[in-house]
Amino acid sequence: MVRKLKFHEKKLLKKVDFINWDNNLKEITVMKKYQIDRSEYTRYNKLVRQIKQLSERISALPTDSFRNEMSALLTDKLYAMGIYKTKRLKKCQSLNVKSFCRRRIGVFMVKSGMFNGPVETAVKYVKHGHVRIGPNVVRDPAFLVTRNQEDFITWTDTFKQKIDTYNDERDDYVD
Repeated sequence: MVRKLKFHEKKLLKKVDFINWDNNLKEITVMKKYQIDRSEYTRYNKLVRQIKQLSERISALPTDSFRNEMSALLTDKLYAMGIYKTKRLKKCQSLNVKSFCRRRIGVFMVKSGMFNGPVETAVKYVKHGHVRIGPNVVRDPAFLVTRNQEDFITWTDTFKQKIDTYNDERDDYVD
């Protein structure tokens, strides 16, 4: 015979979902840190797996001009995306989901010092349309910032005016 559960035990059991039990702590911490959901995590994970398989196939080829060309194409693409700082094929084996998450626009805003706050607030600003890259307003928080686009991330004009007014840096002559 099983004893009857006490009040605090019942309360604890309400918080646990036994149907959708997630025991992968690494996955959960990455999703919370970079403000992504499970579908985005699985998409990045699939992309990482495909890149690793491709790099293994390229490294298995005999050393000739075709292998050199394909490895150069892959490493140049990953370097241009900002995933890696070096152009080496061996680095593709250490690729992980965090590499892609670090290039998301909200995370990049916090890392570059454009925004001093939590990533979730930066993601909200992106969703509300307060950030632009060049002339284009970005509303997708999953936007991956490439190396070429890093210098062109700014606030929209109206939001920049509000920030300047708040910081007492607004120039009356511009209006």
